[in-house]
Amino acid sequence: MDIAIIVVTYNRPKSLRRLLDSIERAHYPDRNLSLVISVDYQDSEEHSTVIDIANNFEWSNGEKIVIVHKENLGLRNHVISCGNLSKNYDAIIMLEDDLYVSPYFYHYAQEALDFYGDKDYIAGISLYKHKQNTNCNRPFIPLKNKYDVFFLQYAQSWGQCWSRRMWSQFYEWYIKNEKWENIDDEIPDAVLNWPNSSWLRYFIKYVIKTDRYFVYPYLSLSTNFSDVGTHNKEEQHSYQVDLNIFYINYVFPTIEDAILYDAFYERKDKFLSMDSSLIDISVDLYGTKKRLENKRYLLTMNKYPYEIVSAYKLNLKPHELNITLENYGNDIYIYDTSKNVILKKKRWDKYEIEYKKAFYDYNNLNIRKMIKLLLFRVLFSSVLK
Repeated sequence: MDIAIIVVTYNRPKSLRRLLDSIERAHYPDRNLSLVISVDYQDSEEHSTVIDIANNFEWSNGEKIVIVHKENLGLRNHVISCGNLSKNYDAIIMLEDDLYVSPYFYHYAQEALDFYGDKDYIAGISLYKHKQNTNCNRPFIPLKNKYDVFFLQYAQSWGQCWSRRMWSQFYEWYIKNEKWENIDDEIPDAVLNWPNSSWLRYFIKYVIKTDRYFVYPYLSLSTNFSDVGTHNKEEQHSYQVDLNIFYINYVFPTIEDAILYDAFYERKDKFLSMDSSLIDISVDLYGTKKRLENKRYLLTMNKYPYEIVSAYKLNLKPHELNITLENYGNDIYIYDTSKNVILKKKRWDKYEIEYKKAFYDYNNLNIRKMIKLLLFRVLFSSVLK
């Protein structure tokens, strides 16, 4: 399979050099790989330095192509133009310049593309594994099974692969749906509110509307430095994740055997094994869904005026295990939405739920230490920049 590596860059010389160094260190079973470095336009010294780095970088594994755009495309159009390069190859691996890749990122991509390249239900393959639910910035722990990947109905921009088929299907949809609507209950609010420059929000909408998935590794093959740039005003470490640096003989599931999550990071496959009658259920454990999918049953921590079928504690991780393993308590509820009851609301209900979530997510948090760190950041942030 002819897989090209495509680097998307703009005006961050340090970031580009770091990414290219990680690419050069990686292991490649093939020695005829195309590396494409695409540089968007900006009239600046940093942009000129980026071009010099791209031109002077020695790629020892095949052809190197440097594309220098003569006018500014903007992030969305730049990524779309790079994605369209997939017509020249069997597949592409796209990397933005503030990423860093594992020595075995290509091995993973090659194996995953071989397995999922012709699977119509797959819209892309992620190198990165989220440790947070990006819709609400709470920890995300996907349930592990005997396979090395899971499926998430959420596209990826921090290291991703597309076969020619995957990208062409998206692009055909994109040119018909470029007009963006900010009201859509199927799409998380966080995604709806992203700026017009975001290409990712279109891809996320595409996977939702066409009921496709991205393949995600349980062990990440890329990580994100979130360097200062057009969309990041200061450096942050929120998106640094554990990076796998070892060879893995990957075992991949089909959709029938995979752990499935929707765009809200909620389970889609059947996991309520204790009661097969509860198949018609909407899962909203994070509490971020606006529309509850017209299902009879509802699984959530929120309070609703419906009859409670069963209730569970919030102890086990991932949180859905509390239901699967029948850890009964009074934190998570399964409601029967066909049976209304009078709900006695308390003023502090919302805060009680938020407290439970915070205690569950960060039960080792040292409050005194966090206050000291916050004060230090406020007082000395200008000095540290």
